[in-house]
Order: sequence, then C-alpha cells, then structure tokens
Amino acid sequence: DLLTLAEGQWLPQTQKIYDQLRRRIRGKDKTRDDSAILQSILAAFPDRVAKHRRDGELLLATGDSAVLPGCQHEWLVAVDVEDRRERGLPLVRIASKIEPEWLLDRAVEVSGTQWNRSAMRVEQVTALKFEQLVLDETRAPGHDPEMLFAKAKEQDIGRFVDRDALEQLQSRAAFAGITVDVDAKLRELCEHCSSFSDLESAGLLSMLRPAGLEREAPERLTLPGGRSVAVHYEPGKPPWIESRLQDFFGVKETPRIHGTPVVVHLLAPNRRPVQVTSDLAGFWERLYPQVRRELSRRYPKHKWPEKPLP
Repeated sequence: DLLTLAEGQWLPQTQKIYDQLRRRIRGKDKTRDDSAILQSILAAFPDRVAKHRRDGELLLATGDSAVLPGCQHEWLVAVDVEDRRERGLPLVRIASKIEPEWLLDRAVEVSGTQWNRSAMRVEQVTALKFEQLVLDETRAPGHDPEMLFAKAKEQDIGRFVDRDALEQLQSRAAFAGITVDVDAKLRELCEHCSSFSDLESAGLLSMLRPAGLEREAPERLTLPGGRSVAVHYEPGKPPWIESRLQDFFGVKETPRIHGTPVVVHLLAPNRRPVQVTSDLAGFWERLYPQVRRELSRRYPKHKWPEKPLP
C-alpha cells in the first residue's frame, strides 16, 4: 500500500484527504507507476518530509517532531498531521513513503565543527541536509581551539593534570614569586589538540613549570649524608622537609632555600615525627639529650651518639 494510515478515529478532513489521494493513486490505469505517484505527493508536500527516528517518532523537515504509530519506513511525507497540543506530539494520520534520493535535488551541503559529547572531542562534520533533516553525514577529528578550551574549562582541571602535583607546583612558584597561569597554558595547549584524550596526554604540568623554578624553589634537597629529601611547599608557609633524625647527624644549621630556613620534621625509626623545628642548632643543644634517652630505650639497635655534630 502506498499510504500509511494511523490507527484511531479520523477527523472528517482527514477522511476527505485520504479519499482524494486514494482516487488519484488508483486512477483507472492498473499499470500505474507507484514511484511517479509518490514523487508527485512529495512535490505537493515538500514541507512535510519526515524521517522516522525510533518507535514511531518522526522528525519533520521543519525541525518539529510528530508521531506515527507502527511506522515502517525511514523516509516519508506526513500528508495529514493532527495537532494534539494537550495530548503530546502531533499525530500523523496519513503518510506517504519516499526514497531519500528523491530529495537530493533540493539538498544542500553544510560543514562545520561540532562537539562530540560521547567521544569528548571536536569533530569536523559535513552533512547533506534537506531543510532540517540529515540525508548523509561524515565526521572526522576537527580543529577548533576555542571550542576545545571552552569545554575543557567546564571540567575539573584534575582531569588533565595531577591535582596534587599542580598544587605543589603552584606553591613552589608562589614561594619563588612566580605566577603560574593555568588558563593561558591550557588555551595554548588546545591549539595543538582536538580532544580531551589529547589534552590528558599532552604534558600540561611540564608546560606550566616556569623556567628557573628549580633554582628558585628546588623540588628536593640533598643532606650532607647524601640522602635526597623532597621539599614540600604550602601557600603562606615556609617550605618543609622530613627524614629520620639520624639523617641529620652532622647537620649543625637548618637547611635554607634562598635565605629562608626550612621547617625540619625529625622522624623516629617508625617514621613518626619526634620534633618539628626550624632551628636545628637549638634542637641539638637543648632537646636532643632528652630525645636521645627516650629513643635509645625504644630503639636500642639504632645508633644514638651523645655528640651528633662533628
């Protein structure tokens, strides 16, 4: 059958349209050309072209939606549509199937970049469209730095760089009086990327590391005994280090970074702090004898010299 009919009670005008179409389609010639008839219906109602999306829901060429229960065709002309504002989407009561290639003469090609939410990337989309309906579409990775930057800004920065490492880098830079502009570097990185996956693997942290930062705010210090310890930076506080108390034997003065004494966390053999100080010389003189007595009883296998300084 050339016409698809919606179930239910028809309106009088719907019955009239249906009867007229049936008479024209049947005619007197039993050898009629179905294709020519259907193309004639398309020519009469080009603004009512529709595409079946799913479960009887149609997308019309105007961009509106409608329903045709039991629809069996992907492309059709919605010949008669009933507006059911109080009961949901408009109902297509009579529809005529068509072939998508019949729309090619009036189709236009459009191209541009779009954001693919599932793939989290910019895509170059080229589509062949009839009004608001897509006949064919191709997608490929696209390049739109501003779009990628805007989408990246909607995310937590921790998606693209280790947050703890970033905070430590920012604290180091602040101690050195250097500004780290995360947005500027992220925008710069977007010039060479097209997806979140690209940004995640591009090494944003390395790009953010200012020149000369290691000199002004070193990441590690080496103690006289040879042990290398990490330097921790926190906003508004002096940097601090931690290691076993034995590692500081022979270290008379508190280590400094550009004249600022670091806060030293002296750890017992169980890695718990027994003293926190920024005055090692005072610790050796006033507190070490008592600490030595307590720790030598608890950890007799460790060396606790009476004179830890040369």
